[in-house]
Amino acid sequence: QAYNCLIHFYKRMSDSDPLTKLLGQIVSDVFGETAALVATDIASFTVKTFSQILSSTSLSIKEVRAALGVLIQHRLVSFSDTAKPGKVDYLIQTENILSFLRYPRFLYLVKTAHGDEAELMVEEIIKSGSETATNILFRTAKRLHESQEVPAQPPNISDLNTQLVSLISNSLIERSEQLGQNTAATAVLCPNLVENKLLLNTPVDVDEKAISTAVMTKCETVEPGNDQDVLWRLNMKKCEQMVRDQMIVAAAGRRVDKQAGLVVQSLLRIVERQADATVSAQFSHQAISDQVAADHGKDSLAHIYLDQYLRVLGDDRTRFVDRVGDSGGGQYHVDLKHIITDMVEGCLDCIILEKFSSKAVRIFRYIREKRFVEEGQLQQVVMIPAKETKMLTYQLLENHFIHLQELRKSVAPTAPSKAFYLYYVDLPQAVRTCVSVCYKAMYNCRSRAKFEAVEHSRLLDKHERIESIAASLKASGGTEEQLEEVAEMMTPPEKEAVKKIHVKLDKLSEAQSQADETLSVLRLYLDYNSMA
Repeated sequence: QAYNCLIHFYKRMSDSDPLTKLLGQIVSDVFGETAALVATDIASFTVKTFSQILSSTSLSIKEVRAALGVLIQHRLVSFSDTAKPGKVDYLIQTENILSFLRYPRFLYLVKTAHGDEAELMVEEIIKSGSETATNILFRTAKRLHESQEVPAQPPNISDLNTQLVSLISNSLIERSEQLGQNTAATAVLCPNLVENKLLLNTPVDVDEKAISTAVMTKCETVEPGNDQDVLWRLNMKKCEQMVRDQMIVAAAGRRVDKQAGLVVQSLLRIVERQADATVSAQFSHQAISDQVAADHGKDSLAHIYLDQYLRVLGDDRTRFVDRVGDSGGGQYHVDLKHIITDMVEGCLDCIILEKFSSKAVRIFRYIREKRFVEEGQLQQVVMIPAKETKMLTYQLLENHFIHLQELRKSVAPTAPSKAFYLYYVDLPQAVRTCVSVCYKAMYNCRSRAKFEAVEHSRLLDKHERIESIAASLKASGGTEEQLEEVAEMMTPPEKEAVKKIHVKLDKLSEAQSQADETLSVLRLYLDYNSMA
């Protein structure tokens, strides 16, 4: 009975938890309602066994198995029997589910850095979760061949394979875990998956001729090659690092100029070769100069004025680079934790500015800089009327942006006048509050967009049909009169309504994207803070 009460308590909690609702919504949009029900059920407890999922979801054994199979294939759920050997626990992978919202950005970054073919390869891996090199090359070549307007020779499989090897060597794609040795008692219940770090980024040989023949003959599938036991997956850690680097480069570009952003981009490429740490190892001025010259050319302004840019970037409040020595023309390092912390502080300032006012930002900044501040001292310094200062500090306190610390003058129980109170900022706690708000905002944006699309589905379908008819007429050489006749199939009020709906959906999409970008910065800060 106590166990059932606990289950009902967690169910009620998960119904109001913005993260659980968002995870369920994402999985539902990508994999359907059954998978979403299973994912939400596991997310409500974080860890669950198969029998617990079966009991709380009221689904059949076949449905739960199929849903878990899909979720595990895409690394949205992991499994282990470490807690109790012989009993498999299923664990939700929150970050991997949230990464579905960032895949368009990942694909754009891959396209910018490696080209269109690399983007298609990564997209194929995203679709399947993990795949063999043979199938990745076949599907990419098939898509490229079908996209050609005039029938021509299929893409060169050798060139595509070279591109795939480049993605593997850059750690953007890595090998999936393989089955390891397992005891006979638990082999059936829980496979032992082992990650071979020595072979993680080692490419495999593929039969290029067989793939080319399959594409030429327009086959639906390709014969399994010698690499059928080796599956490749997207390296989420590398993708998150690319997004992080892009945000830091964009911040440097806004603070100084575009060329400063290029210098920071080269600095981050030096840092990515080193092991993960909050502060990078030292590197020389010559190493920076060589990297900038290799990335942007010796004739670029970033290389010509490198010394000046390094000085400006070091003197900036964010400290994009720190000079830590003078030997060899100067020794430098990058303090990633400090950069992310400064970005988070700016992010919190913007949130407070939009939610309250510029005066609230002034109060928050002063408390953050001074660490601990008395109320009387606060009213004197921030130059805001006492009544308004009290109201704003209470609002910040209520929303967990600032906290109150009581200090007693004596240990004995005395009147309140014998104690004084200090305001302070607990930055990790404020960030966690904003993370929860981001989850809620993203869920609301997606729910509203879905509602608008369903509410006006008939109008949107009609507009889409007319657009497709007009496009096909234009492609087949239709006359102006025919095109006008098609355009008149929608009345002016309908056109205006469609325009308004599209504007609203675009705004919701942009709001979701901005909330996700804010969430990325906040989660990065929490990760770096936990590493310290």
